[in-house]
Amino acid sequence: MKNVVVSPRSRRGFTLIELLVVIAIIAILIGLLLPAVQKVREAAARTKCQNNIKQLGLALHNYESAYGQLPPASQVPYAKVNQDSNLDFTLPFGPNWAVLILPYIEQDNLYRQASPQSYPGIPITPGIVPPYNTVNNSWRQIRGTTVPTFLCPSDNSHDQQPYSDPGANAPPETGWARGNYGVTCGFEDYDHQNGGAEYICKSKGPLKGVVASPVMAANFGSRITDIMDGTSNTAMVAELRAGINNLDPRGTWALGFPSASIVNAGRAPYNPTPNNSLGDSGSDGDEIQNCSKFWFAGIGSKQRMGCINDPGAIMTSGMSRSNHSGGVNVCFADGSVHFVKETISEYNWGLLLSKRDGLIPTDFDF
Repeated sequence: MKNVVVSPRSRRGFTLIELLVVIAIIAILIGLLLPAVQKVREAAARTKCQNNIKQLGLALHNYESAYGQLPPASQVPYAKVNQDSNLDFTLPFGPNWAVLILPYIEQDNLYRQASPQSYPGIPITPGIVPPYNTVNNSWRQIRGTTVPTFLCPSDNSHDQQPYSDPGANAPPETGWARGNYGVTCGFEDYDHQNGGAEYICKSKGPLKGVVASPVMAANFGSRITDIMDGTSNTAMVAELRAGINNLDPRGTWALGFPSASIVNAGRAPYNPTPNNSLGDSGSDGDEIQNCSKFWFAGIGSKQRMGCINDPGAIMTSGMSRSNHSGGVNVCFADGSVHFVKETISEYNWGLLLSKRDGLIPTDFDF
């Protein structure tokens, strides 16, 4: 009997072309999948942000129920209308709205630690700024505490260093924690609206002649019943972006100034609407202290965080900004939350920020 030799079965591997085809298919699938994953993540982040701003709206309503009016956007009791001491954060300003509503967002311990009632601790004469070291500023000990409700998950900038400018043109303390929401104060310069003053806009543009009537302002919080344009037509809280570095004061929750925890821009074409890309010229964007310390020619077009490059500027006005694609989350005075598109007109944006202008927005651009 002959031995039968069985040859081993030949094994055929991938050819180079087949391997390249497989790699190309996988790359295409990944390319298709990544945008979908990013969209899901952004949708989740936007939903979380909307929930945060909804909680802040409810907290403001609960505060109004307890005290008969909304909290002041900021406390500068020595300031008068149209006085720059409304705008200068080197002075002994007091606790802002975000500090005052802490008990209504389950931060009772932090509120007690701040003891905002201890401010200013001395008699105040309007128009005269007291020396910083004579005022009880102990409330500021909580300035570096991160409060999750104040943070939008779409803004990674708040993971950077807090606002910590050690310079002369800055608050005496460093280490201010970030935040992403501001109460609204009309669409005019912040000093014009002190005490709830209504101001007829004189700037050239679509809002000229329109009354800027704040929901909250320096030393002022309105009653819900005073929102005569309708609570569903009036913005109460809007998004802000945290500063681009530790010299940028924007998006700082306990700092009671425009662009830090207050939204009030829109009166003029140099800063008309949310998420605008103006600012590369150095004469557009937010009017804030310290811009000259971090400004660069692409700050508007590249980062959409334009500000006016003026070494002598103070905290005059700040626009609502976000990292969401296409717009910003806004909580209205009726407690509803809407995503306002950045394509909204300057006119309609201004009307949303004013509680008693007697006009009706033509398009909310939700």
